[in-house]
Amino acid sequence: MKIEKLIEFQKKISERVVLKDSLPFESIQYVAGVDQAFFKKGGEDYVVSACVVMRFPALESVKEYYTVDKVTFPYIPTFLMFREGDPAVKAVKTALEGVENAVVLVDGSGIAHPRRCGLATYIAVKTGIPTVGITKRKLYGDVAKQNADVSPLLDREDLRDIIGYVLRPCKRCKHIFISPGSYISPETSLRIVKACIKRGKLPEPIRLAHNLAAKAKSDYLSDE
Repeated sequence: MKIEKLIEFQKKISERVVLKDSLPFESIQYVAGVDQAFFKKGGEDYVVSACVVMRFPALESVKEYYTVDKVTFPYIPTFLMFREGDPAVKAVKTALEGVENAVVLVDGSGIAHPRRCGLATYIAVKTGIPTVGITKRKLYGDVAKQNADVSPLLDREDLRDIIGYVLRPCKRCKHIFISPGSYISPETSLRIVKACIKRGKLPEPIRLAHNLAAKAKSDYLSDE
């Protein structure tokens, strides 16, 4: 598929983004974290897509699920949704089956993306569930207040437009970059992430999903 076609597809997805809270903060009962790990085995590339569901705001783990799929798309920056999106969507749909009033935290960008269509946006549009994207590095946007503990992340093409927030989770932590995927506002996205940080720099659902994906990867590599 040509890059131009991929860009066109992303733009169509971004047109479906809604930056209003479909679920009020006070009504959230569960938060899920999604993370992925890649490995090579038998000459094939695979992706583990892990999803951990937790009660909110208690942050008690209630369900874990992961899938292992063959990778069918190359690594191309800003087009990761084509490589990781469908496996992540499958994991989210299965883990959240029968679960209501949930928000999904994704290890990936939301609308803080050159075409406002990061992995979190793709997952939201495909599942209809509110998502928040969290990354350790800035993919897109201008930080309004450099070195502040919390700062708006602004659209480079319109500095009046807040597309997310930059947060220092702890005094010794580096900043993380938060942006809504869809069906949630930037402000509520920030509020949820802050409520989900218990230890370290990442929200607890993503931290646990990362650990689950890493363990599954290790198990598959050791299973000769």
